[in-house]
Amino acid sequence: MNVALGRYFESQAAKYLKKLGHELVVRNFYSPYGEIDIISIFNHKIRFIEVKFLSRLGKISPVEKINTSKLRKIYFSIAYLKKFSKIKNYQVDSVGMYFKNNKLIIEYLEDLRL
Repeated sequence: MNVALGRYFESQAAKYLKKLGHELVVRNFYSPYGEIDIISIFNHKIRFIEVKFLSRLGKISPVEKINTSKLRKIYFSIAYLKKFSKIKNYQVDSVGMYFKNNKLIIEYLEDLRL
């Protein structure tokens, strides 16, 4: 997927999260270990959110495309960030998107773990 299209779907995810009550802190945080798409605060927790989009729903959902390697990069990025800030209460979430009958479907999954 090209960068512009990726940014579009990250924007859609950000709008969705705002509607749920998330306070967006930063988008596209880069560390030496990789990128975190969205960082927000929701229900008194810092949320590190991975955004995934599939052009059509197949045998797996967008969230299932987040593999162990990607989760490790996210957790390493969080550990890197913790060196510079006092992050204590956090979790990793995901926003998955796909089209069904020409409608954008958005799924939010909380608390992804290794």
